[in-house]
Order: sequence, then C-alpha cells, then structure tokens
Amino acid sequence: MLPRGGVSERAVPGECRDHTVGNAVARGPDRVDVGREQARSISTSSGREYVSAMSRVVVTGCAGMIGSHLVDALLTDEHAAVVGIDDLSFGSTTNLAGVLGHPRFQFHQADVQDVEAIGRLCREAATIVHLAAVKKIGEKEPGARTLRVNTHGTENVLEAAKAWGAKVVLASTSDVYGMAPVPHKEDGNLLLGPSTVKRWAYAVSKLYDEQLAFAYHKDEGVPVVVLRYFGGFSPRSSTSWSGGHIPIFIDALLRDAPITIHGDGSQTRSMAHVADLVRGTIAAMKAKAAVGEIINLGNDEEVSVLDSARLIRDVVEEVTGLKRELRLEFVPMQRLFGGYTEIPRRVPDLSKARRLLDYAPRYTFREAVAETVKARYAVLQREDGLHS
Repeated sequence: MLPRGGVSERAVPGECRDHTVGNAVARGPDRVDVGREQARSISTSSGREYVSAMSRVVVTGCAGMIGSHLVDALLTDEHAAVVGIDDLSFGSTTNLAGVLGHPRFQFHQADVQDVEAIGRLCREAATIVHLAAVKKIGEKEPGARTLRVNTHGTENVLEAAKAWGAKVVLASTSDVYGMAPVPHKEDGNLLLGPSTVKRWAYAVSKLYDEQLAFAYHKDEGVPVVVLRYFGGFSPRSSTSWSGGHIPIFIDALLRDAPITIHGDGSQTRSMAHVADLVRGTIAAMKAKAAVGEIINLGNDEEVSVLDSARLIRDVVEEVTGLKRELRLEFVPMQRLFGGYTEIPRRVPDLSKARRLLDYAPRYTFREAVAETVKARYAVLQREDGLHS
C-alpha cells in the first residue's frame, strides 16, 4: 500500500452511533476471520422489492444523491447495519436527515484517501459500495484532485476489502464510453479524447479504477462488481453542475430563471430516477453472477438536452400551475471545456443488467421529472415563499 495523506476521519457530533454486528469496532490492522450472519432480505424504499444482502454494509459517498437513497433502502431491513462515509465536499448531511441517529447507522465524516480510516471503518463489512468520487471538471478547474481522490480512494477501498474479505461494488460512469457508438455495451471498445483536455480526467480516473478493481479481483481474489451508472436524479440532486442538467433545469424553471444550455442542446442523454439506480445497485450486491462483471445501470430512454428543457417546462405547469416561458442561453462548449468534443449521444445497452440482475427501469423520464418537480417546488415554497 502506498503511503498517503488525507483528512482524518471525524465522527460528526450527534450524528454517529457506532454499531456492529457480532463484534466491536477495532483499530488493529491485522486481518481476522470474521463470522457473518446468513443473507437476509433488504427491501427497497418502496417496500415492493426484496433482495438479499449480508448484514454489514459500508457505503462511501453516503451523503450524495445515490448514496443517501441507498442507505435509506438498506436500513428498511431490521437486521442490516450500515456504515456511511463521506467527507461532505459534495454531499450533505441534509440528505441523511431521515437516518441520522438511527441505531443501525453510523456516519463518519472521512476522506477516502485516509487509508487508516477506511481500513478501520470497513472492518467486518460484507459489502463495500464505493460511490465517493470527484466528478466532472471544466477547463478552469484543477484536475489533479479528481485523479487523486478517485484513484487513491478506490485503492484504499480495495485494500480494505482484501483485508476483511468484503465484496466491492464499484461505481463507475458512462463517461468512460466517451465517443463510442450507441447503444453503449459493456464489452465494446471505448473512445476517449486527448489527454490535454481536463474534462477527460474524470473518465480516465474511473477507467483506472475499473482496471484496478479487476486486478484485485483476478490477482487477489477480491469479489468486485463494476456498475457504469448513466445519468440519474432525484429531489436530493445538487442544483449545481455536479448534479447534472435535469435538477438545474427544474430549479431554473421553478424560479422563472433562464436556462443555460451547453452547446446547441442537440446532444442526447438517458436519465434515470434514483430509485431505479438503487434497485440495480442492491441487485448487484446480491447477485453471484455479477461478480467479475461490468454492468450498465440507468434508463435507456434517450432525450436531447433541449427536449428535456421543453418537457420540464410542461411538467412544471402540470404539477404546479406555474406557466413559464422557456428562456434559453446557449454557451459554446469551447468556452467551458477548451478542446473538449461534446459526446453527441449517450444511451446504455441494458441487456446485461436484465440478464444478470433482472433489472429494468420502472420510472419513465417524465414520471421521474414530475416527482422531482413536486418535491423541489415544496422546498422552494417552504424556504423561499415561492407560490403559483
């Protein structure tokens, strides 16, 4: 293991309760043989779907959009214990408001680059779901942090999994497909842009993570599953660029503000409701057939960025009664990302997810938007006094 610096792990006062299944948390680095309970049922937040998972799960990036919803779903089983790790650089404890203080959930504010903290907090874990990452950057933002956090953090998680005999579910991204033809298949060739463009740092870091995960799987026997998430959103999504264009458009239309479009808006994306992503993630935790595989997760409904803005405008009126004029401001890609070539289409092939995980999205894009608009409108009414 390479020596690394990192922010020391800190338990947030009033927000962490230590709880383990069978044994107390220990700080020793030595590997031990840990007995685990048999698989039990864990339901999704809807209560309609039941899958099995082992009793102790660690979720990095737990205060983010996907991570917080995953924690909610896992805790619906009375036998599950969940350890959440997040440095709160992107996520927020607001997303964990419903579980902070839960007797079977412990939250630790820690940096995934802190090898000692990750090794200790992953003790006795049956599964580690590694979601923590620094996402896409523009040409004016520093690129080294994306590369360091995403690669060092993943290595620390894999080392912890090796030490404690845990399975790793690694979050990758559809960005790794780059400009490859659609629909994107997991075994297809990848086509990335030049290294001189910072925008590719995120995709490159995640490709390295994938290679590292399979090195640990093939060489060290660590069971791993790589999930290539396509776009997702929920009422907890950030309304900054890191949260994707859908939450930004929803917030802008509710506030009657202009919408910024990168490029000409003709580029297409496939956006999923977070509930579908969480179901797929839990299925990947369960499925033996998923070990050693790369699997796409998302929605294969393809919609252009411009058509997304139009659909959201219509849904805002249907849900809230607010009539909004669509005011679009187009920003050239070159201004944001230098020599980056925008990916024209992004559509997953979900056949492998269907075969291995029995996965199919349940929400249409419009249904997901409507739910998010309703929730965001309620927040703005409460906090800003927004009225129809």
